[in-house]
Amino acid sequence: MSLTGNLRTMPVPELFEWLAASRKTGTLVLDGPRYSKKLFFISGDLVAVASENPREKLGNYLVGWGYLTQEELDHLVEMQAHFKIMLGELAVKLGQVSQEERDYAIRVKTEEAICELLLWDEGDFRFLDGVLPERDFAELRLPVHSILLEGVRQRDERQRIAKVVTSTKQRPRLVREPPAEELGPIGSAILRAVDGERSIEEIVLRCRVTEFSVLRFIHRGVKEGWFELAAPVPSGEEVVPDSAWRKLAFEIENRIEVGHLLEAVELLTDLQRKYETDTSVSSYASERQAEIERCLEQWDIPDEAVLEPAIKMEEIMKLGCGPVEGFAFSRVNGRYTVSEILRLLPGGDLYSRAVIHNLIRRGFVKPSEVRSVRPAQGPYPGSSGGDGA
Repeated sequence: MSLTGNLRTMPVPELFEWLAASRKTGTLVLDGPRYSKKLFFISGDLVAVASENPREKLGNYLVGWGYLTQEELDHLVEMQAHFKIMLGELAVKLGQVSQEERDYAIRVKTEEAICELLLWDEGDFRFLDGVLPERDFAELRLPVHSILLEGVRQRDERQRIAKVVTSTKQRPRLVREPPAEELGPIGSAILRAVDGERSIEEIVLRCRVTEFSVLRFIHRGVKEGWFELAAPVPSGEEVVPDSAWRKLAFEIENRIEVGHLLEAVELLTDLQRKYETDTSVSSYASERQAEIERCLEQWDIPDEAVLEPAIKMEEIMKLGCGPVEGFAFSRVNGRYTVSEILRLLPGGDLYSRAVIHNLIRRGFVKPSEVRSVRPAQGPYPGSSGGDGA
């Protein structure tokens, strides 16, 4: 059974509790105001998280914590497509990090991603029952109830902290030495990293601890008079592969990971157009195209399925869609099959299927039945006398 909805009507804690109580296995996709995330569950336990947010990617931690150089990360990302394996698993197999180091980094990034997710008030979700990543990944069996308890606690405290520490770009400066007996190991490490120049974000990476740990310590320090906060520094470069075409490839992989297949196809087309003479791009594009095709097949919407609108045309205009999506939606009236509508759409077969997939994913249309043969009566969609427009 699949489930779709909006976080206004079913907040994240309730959604997690439903998955845990039902002992669900599959992928929870959440589309937020800025980023999308995928959470993978096995028998009701959270086992992995994938996020579009560059700060929540494992590569951000492995480079920021000094386990990998940016060049090594770029190389690993290029190898992933060939080995069909998650970045952390590949880094362990190549001996670049230990399993313990990998697991700790994954645990930290997972905690950060969940805590940030609990701050979401807006967003759409869908649960893909029984669907898990094709690539091998390291399972972290995290009971949902303990995650929620910690996440809700952190959410409430972060809201209090945000009244004082308004940005992780701010730079704490030591004003008065705190009492040594009140620091502890983590506090001592954070204090050593405070030099008046580093931002909170940079201190988090330098100390290899969670952002919440640093925020809580800095917040306490400001209240106690240990620190003062300087203005935020300009935004730095995000941790992404630095070769020209790999930056675009990075975005394509993000879109595939979170199920935004139409965007992935559009970016892939752009990549091929810009780097048409690069043989490595051609090879990469073929692999990504095959991956998108497999993702589309997982939705299991046969060509003989009849599509019907799930919302009114005026609603789709308010929600926003591209011209091809709008045209495809205008052909959907509960009479025509996927294959019939595909023949009307401009562009290649993969692009057209991604358009229909996007309409279904966003809840604009839905399959209503399967027909083996199109009825003889009635005009073909788009022909003179048709009612689709």
